[in-house]
Amino acid sequence: MSLFKSWVSFSIILLILITGCSNESHDASSNEENQEDVAGESIDVPVAATDAEGMIKEGPGELFLMEEVKEAELKQKVEKLPDEATPDEIYAFLTQLTAADYSSPLNKYENFDPTFSIEGAPEGASAEESEESEEKRKHIALLMDASGSMGAYVGSETKMQSAKKALKEFVSELPKDAQIMLRVYGHKGSSRDADQELSCSSTEVVYPLNHYDSKKFDKALSKFKPVGWTPLAASIEAAEKDLLENSNDDVENTVYIISDGEETCGGDPVKAARNLHDSGIATAVNIIGFDVGNEAQQQLKAVAEAGGGEFTNVKSGEGLVDAALKNINEAVREAGNNIWSALEKTDINWDKIDKNNELNDISSEFRDLVNRESRLYNRAIQLLVQTEQIDEETENELKQLIDDRSNKLSEFNDNKFEELKSLMEEEYEKTINRLDELMEESKQ
Repeated sequence: MSLFKSWVSFSIILLILITGCSNESHDASSNEENQEDVAGESIDVPVAATDAEGMIKEGPGELFLMEEVKEAELKQKVEKLPDEATPDEIYAFLTQLTAADYSSPLNKYENFDPTFSIEGAPEGASAEESEESEEKRKHIALLMDASGSMGAYVGSETKMQSAKKALKEFVSELPKDAQIMLRVYGHKGSSRDADQELSCSSTEVVYPLNHYDSKKFDKALSKFKPVGWTPLAASIEAAEKDLLENSNDDVENTVYIISDGEETCGGDPVKAARNLHDSGIATAVNIIGFDVGNEAQQQLKAVAEAGGGEFTNVKSGEGLVDAALKNINEAVREAGNNIWSALEKTDINWDKIDKNNELNDISSEFRDLVNRESRLYNRAIQLLVQTEQIDEETENELKQLIDDRSNKLSEFNDNKFEELKSLMEEEYEKTINRLDELMEESKQ
């Protein structure tokens, strides 16, 4: 046989061997793919983060972006879960589907401005302003809600306890020549239907109009507890008579109402506030809402607007003091540079309320996302149990992983909130101190 024929024969044999191996390899590969189709898709899922910062970056998941997740859609997604997956792998798989989008509250935290500013500089008031401030005597009427809902807890103390502390702090900071009056309402009977008539007729002056006396004011605050209904309109009407008895051209009256809810005795507080303001007896009827719900806020805002004042909703006693100071422009107006200082402090305190509310809103938004994410996780786990894709032991391990995730994210949110609030408080103190320094410098 020639060398060429030998080479051809060898090539043919080699080709047959290669082709056979290739077919066997293809058949084996096809069998493996078929097995994967039966057993479930093979999915490459990255390891889930174990720290809050990493968890925040994992979203948003495909399911989280849907406005409404239907069971059919959820089932379709979880059916892709690989067989024999460990709890950690299942958790990582579900994270790709359900992780929340935290970008909105996170950006708001990052863009939050904790600083305060002082506008202008201390300058002498005009002669006209000085004369006006010297002529007018300040009378401040405080109306305190003592309905049963004021006994609810906000933090470690009731609304009433917090409000009483705040009122005492507020009146102690007023100018010494200002006179105050404290009227309480809804402080008799109880919130039961049987006591409605008694409670709705209860409105009483516990501290008659006079200069602030610490011991007498403390005694007045101890005379009532939160028990009854809310006769807001009757209390405003009674306050009008109180102020009328002590009013003349050299008196400026301002009313502050502290309440956590709307009228419950059938009165018309909007009409009562409008009548008081239109009579010229009171320059303004201001409402400081104490942890007021959305529905009640609408009525209280309308009352303040009708009374020529402002409505402010606060969450704490500290906020109550700040809100009162915000509206005390006329009550603390003094001659010369003191006018500028009082107005600046008012603006700064109001700015502080706004910043507190902003932080609370961001924290609440973050918390809502954590809760929604957790609900999605648990819906997916429930479906995996129903379809028998996981056993009870795996279910419990997954729930623990999700609880740990929620706790870490919640802790991150709380720490961020406290960090920024603490920074804001520091900036607030610096600004107030700087304002005082400017006042001292102006006197030299």
